[in-house]
Amino acid sequence: MSPVSQDGYQGYLWKWTNYLGGWQQRWFILKGGTLTYYKDANTTETGCRGSFKLEACNILVHPVDVLRFDILTSTQRIYLRANSKPGRQKWIIHLGSTKANISEEMPDVTTVTLSSFNEHKSELRTIRALLSDKVDELYTLCNSEEPGAGDQMKLCRAMINELCEEFNRTLDACTENVVGEKDPSTPLVQRCYSSHSEEALPSLSLGSYHPPPSTEDNHSPVDNSITGDKEEGHVLGSKRTEKLPCTYFTGIADRFEDLYLRSDAIPSVAFLDACSPLPKLLLTVGGKAVLPLSLDLSNNIQKLKTKLDLQPSKSDTLQAMVHIEIATGTTLAKHSACTALLWLYREMNFVKEFLLAVASANQQSDMSPQFLESYERSLKPHHNMMSRSMYTVAAKTIPYREDILRALGHDGMDHTVSAVLMDMRTYSTAMGHLTQYIERFYINNRLLS
Repeated sequence: MSPVSQDGYQGYLWKWTNYLGGWQQRWFILKGGTLTYYKDANTTETGCRGSFKLEACNILVHPVDVLRFDILTSTQRIYLRANSKPGRQKWIIHLGSTKANISEEMPDVTTVTLSSFNEHKSELRTIRALLSDKVDELYTLCNSEEPGAGDQMKLCRAMINELCEEFNRTLDACTENVVGEKDPSTPLVQRCYSSHSEEALPSLSLGSYHPPPSTEDNHSPVDNSITGDKEEGHVLGSKRTEKLPCTYFTGIADRFEDLYLRSDAIPSVAFLDACSPLPKLLLTVGGKAVLPLSLDLSNNIQKLKTKLDLQPSKSDTLQAMVHIEIATGTTLAKHSACTALLWLYREMNFVKEFLLAVASANQQSDMSPQFLESYERSLKPHHNMMSRSMYTVAAKTIPYREDILRALGHDGMDHTVSAVLMDMRTYSTAMGHLTQYIERFYINNRLLS
């Protein structure tokens, strides 16, 4: 690979602007480790539209579109397309050579700043509003008898598909990059404590929370299998010991079965780390039908993270975090941790119910009935009529069971489907145990409406 010349490299590329402007051709100049772009080749003297230092960027080749590549900075993602496949290859070679020749150490761009996260959230809200408008338009067209309605429906469907793809990309940026890259070899349990030795883990600090005596002993939703023999600390589940193929779940660094509890108190950091993969997992098994729920999951997780950042020492457990609001009478305040955790608990119940239903469906292919049954047992009692109608419609687009299992790692062989089903049940059961702890806490403190 020849180095980039001192004169740099330049040419036209297509840059994605927004949904109104779409792809627009821009003149790009790569020189001195900086990529700068202009409206066209004749406006280079009147001021650039933007510039990026390659030392702080990652170049990502699109896995499907042979003309596209993206540039990822610490605050944004720039979508680019070349005019031809060789043209893209030349740009990637020049960009890669320039980046390799930079002597300074490239900073870690996997940790997205708060401003970047807020930017992604704003974009998600915009896409969601556009999706809502297009769904309403599609519904109107379905009931229209006017000539040309069929062609308009096709255009509307194409726009919805494009919006969903963009929503997925933006949601991935929120859920995958917000906390940065983690070492998957470091167990979740060890990251919750300062000690990483093989000795017994120290007692978890409960902050301002002291578990109150249960007033619902005769009606506790927690099985005896959860609390076991009343030992001081315990984990929610156990990993499989069989040598089975890797699945989607083995790729999750922070799993609920790794969560270590002390005196029934749930450590906030470990809990939120384990919850962070849920939005993407939900999209993997539910597809476009669960986009709104996936966004709600992300929002509630982020609200709890924000509360934790405000008072980390006093909110080291979920119970302590909620007790702060109980003491100040702010459990029903806007963006309260109490409300966010309550809805997160309900959404986790839905995910758990649906995963277990898929695992138990055997030879049944259509998962729509399981989707609706899971919804009725978890979220439906707390939703209004509009939300219930939305889930009824969404159930019709749920992927088939074989597609769900394939997305989770099944390649058609018997041993891989056994691994997927085993990991799915283990993950879901541990999540169910956790939601039972949360439910009992809310019942004992009379926080359930």
